[in-house]
Amino acid sequence: MARTAAGQAEILRAWHWAPALAFVLLASGLAFGCAEQQPAVASEIRPVRYARAFLAGNERARTFAGVAQAASEQDLAFRVAGTVIAVEVEVGSQIRRGQVLAQLDSGDLELKRQQAEAGVAQAHAQARNARAAYERVVALYEGGIASMSDLDAARAAYESANASEKSAATALRLAEQQVAYARLAAPDDGSVAQVAVDVNEAVGAGQPVIVVIDTQGSPEVRVMVPEAFIGGLKAGRSAQVVFGAVPDRVFDATVAEVGTAAAGAAGFPALVRLNATPDAAAVRPGMAAEVTFAVEGRPDASGVLVPPEAVGQDQKGRFVFVLALAASDNAPEAGNIATAERRNVRTGALTPEGLEVVDGVSDGEYVATAGLAMLAPGQRVRLLAAP
Repeated sequence: MARTAAGQAEILRAWHWAPALAFVLLASGLAFGCAEQQPAVASEIRPVRYARAFLAGNERARTFAGVAQAASEQDLAFRVAGTVIAVEVEVGSQIRRGQVLAQLDSGDLELKRQQAEAGVAQAHAQARNARAAYERVVALYEGGIASMSDLDAARAAYESANASEKSAATALRLAEQQVAYARLAAPDDGSVAQVAVDVNEAVGAGQPVIVVIDTQGSPEVRVMVPEAFIGGLKAGRSAQVVFGAVPDRVFDATVAEVGTAAAGAAGFPALVRLNATPDAAAVRPGMAAEVTFAVEGRPDASGVLVPPEAVGQDQKGRFVFVLALAASDNAPEAGNIATAERRNVRTGALTPEGLEVVDGVSDGEYVATAGLAMLAPGQRVRLLAAP
């Protein structure tokens, strides 16, 4: 019995420690499994957008959106009212100077011309009769038969008849012009851009019916320039124009006009004229364009300017991430790999051109403009296409 009791006590002690032992073994197994299954943390190459810092007083390139237009665009209209009886062209037609584009029903105008012709004939007859009467009175006066009052009356009638004849001739010329105005002719060589009327449609005098563009001159691009840059843009400066509809082609151009008054909130209008090249024929009015030209900086400005979104702030103060390119990369392009370097900066005034950085960034350096909170010093990043 004593041996049996001792065995039972040993069994009870084993059961007492069994849960603790099982927990230790389970924890060891889990730790070993986690140690085997946990992968190594790979360095992430995060894509970022970027911008270039520039000195506030330096000349720099700026790009603005624009729309192509013809060198000359004319809204043609009839000079008389009437009903259209013929449209001789359609959109896209090439036209020559003097070519008839459309015609009005000139029946009523022709009747007025005939009436004016009759008036000329009548006035001519009256003038001839008055001349003969005047010559007779002159002869009678010289013979002492007619009085001075008779001579004056005959002279007045003759002069009045001559004036009436001239008036009738003028009315005839006007009537003939009205008939001619029923034919709409091309003022110059070009191309038809729009036809706004159909046959049997009534139109008023001066109502635009056909739009003609000049296809011989160099195409132009009209852009709106913000007020912050209009002061640095001068006529005669060179520019580069890119059209989405004409890929892989950069057109050289010249700033032809710079507006002196703002066109609403959009900014100041400027006109850029493409240089005459055979490729310019591929540009058509209405094409969207991007125009890049050099804008002069303000001579009184100082400091380096960056986009406001490039500057972050935390407990350590304001900072930027400067993107250092590999030595083989001379200029940033989409897909380049760079290293992010955090720099504390001291900022100045916020200008329409950007935020002034007094210390911490140099002219020409590239800074990240998005996702600053996700970057870390020394992190490798991939440059996205500049917006």
